[in-house]
Amino acid sequence: MLHSSIEYALETWRIEQVQKPQKNKNKEMQTKRLPFHETVVNAIRNCNPSPSTGHILQLFNLIKETNIPKGYDEIVAAIDDYFNFPGATKWAREIREVKENLLEQKRVSIEKSGDDKKSINLDDLQQEVEKLLALLKDRQQGLMTWNEFMQERLQNLYKLSSRALGK
Repeated sequence: MLHSSIEYALETWRIEQVQKPQKNKNKEMQTKRLPFHETVVNAIRNCNPSPSTGHILQLFNLIKETNIPKGYDEIVAAIDDYFNFPGATKWAREIREVKENLLEQKRVSIEKSGDDKKSINLDDLQQEVEKLLALLKDRQQGLMTWNEFMQERLQNLYKLSSRALGK
């Protein structure tokens, strides 16, 4: 299953790539390569609009089995955008698992990098606030995924602000 996930991600990447020639030292032409997280985001955005086809779930397996160096929030945002439709609760468990995996990878990455524990990344803060505002504008309190996403946004904001306050 992982093999077909990788093939699908690569095929999606090939379709998405714009052939922008660049000259290297040998004056040879080569394709511009994207960072892994940007490729994954593009693959999610280009996935079949019906999750029941399994393409998005194959990408979830690829994400969970890959060490992703950065771009966790961008991938989570692409997942949120993809599953922003009525009936998305059918895949709530899969969504939660892949997002937890990404957040854990992000946490480990931050710990390894030795980032200042008392500083706050304003871009991260802005991104979380924008996600929270988007949820508040489109209130669907009866949906389980809306409540889960709201809880997740509030937890992320709490973590960011706790670091800045030294708590």
